[in-house]
Amino acid sequence: MSEAWYDGASFSRKFIFRFGDCDRQKRASLYAVMKLLSELAGEDYERRGLGYERLSGIGQALLISRLRLQFLRMPLHIETVTASTWERCIKGPFFCRDYEIRTESGELLVSGSSQWFLVDIISREVLRPACLPEGGRQEDPRKSDAPECERLKKLEGLSFLGSRTVYYTDLDANGHVNNAVYAKIAVDFLPEELRTRDLREFSINYFTETKLGEALEISGGETEKGFAVQGIAHGTLHFGCLFGF
Repeated sequence: MSEAWYDGASFSRKFIFRFGDCDRQKRASLYAVMKLLSELAGEDYERRGLGYERLSGIGQALLISRLRLQFLRMPLHIETVTASTWERCIKGPFFCRDYEIRTESGELLVSGSSQWFLVDIISREVLRPACLPEGGRQEDPRKSDAPECERLKKLEGLSFLGSRTVYYTDLDANGHVNNAVYAKIAVDFLPEELRTRDLREFSINYFTETKLGEALEISGGETEKGFAVQGIAHGTLHFGCLFGF
């Protein structure tokens, strides 16, 4: 079997979590998992003729709005896994995309749900899904084990945890902070005792693009559902996330 393949409407790729993808416990970092899933979605679109170059050429971009992950366990150092993604359906303005990460023996490690939307890269207007150009559209209606994405709101009364300036290496080709980098930022501001615990669930919503030089004010605290972290700049909520342990 090749390193990447289609199985019906699902696109899969083999991946090994190397030393730099792992934390001090030799578990895959949340950032590494999210980066893998984001790249997998991008590669799926590229192979179907709907990648970054084609869309940017007509003034469009696909951006992620929400992501929810469920962990049975984190992948481990030098563990070979198969990561899969598929576009499940269109719901309102959103392209709903799901994910799985499994061991070589087929054991499910991570499942995910996400919502993406199409934007005009000049006006930043959200476009109807029908505006996406024709490509190799493939849908698989099956639902991953992860719950549907949840809508997170700005939380008041959280403790101020610190400030995080956006640096050049945080950016991707769209010119703003890459979606996976927000996980790195959030984990950096978790209390030390939580960083070493087993993560069972993670949700994140992306509200506003964050660009070079902007400073995010990070706040966080315990809620009924877990530990919340959010980033605000100039009074505007840029991202919010929830960790479940």
